[in-house]
Amino acid sequence: MNPIKVPVTFSPHIVGGKPRGYYALAQWLFPNGAPILQRRQFAGYNGQLLITVEKPMECKTLLHMALKVSTLQNTPIMWLGACKVYHMSRGFRAYIPGSILCPPSAESEKIETHGFFRRHGDLFYMEFPKVSAEVLLGKESFEK
Repeated sequence: MNPIKVPVTFSPHIVGGKPRGYYALAQWLFPNGAPILQRRQFAGYNGQLLITVEKPMECKTLLHMALKVSTLQNTPIMWLGACKVYHMSRGFRAYIPGSILCPPSAESEKIETHGFFRRHGDLFYMEFPKVSAEVLLGKESFEK
């Protein structure tokens, strides 16, 4: 399956004036209506941030995911943690907790970018090329 380029909006999740994480909104991925998605998904890193959209049924924990899927496209993958994916009419919204990707301040703004929807066997995932290791570690800012 060829990758599908999709517009993505990262919105900071702010609670009580403190940054807690990001919501990633992937739009226009399913033009004929979205399938029913499992809510519990996983975030990983293989040179860029990725979020599973549909994972193998036997992967219920992060450990199972790491054992079942250790490489994607011949690139080792490091699984970072769990995230939640919410069904939307033509796409999905994923919550990325602050332990994985946190806004630098409460004044952070939305970030419009793109992602690539891919398939690897029975795993469907979305890659975000703008989110590098330096961004995940907080050494660089996540900007437009």
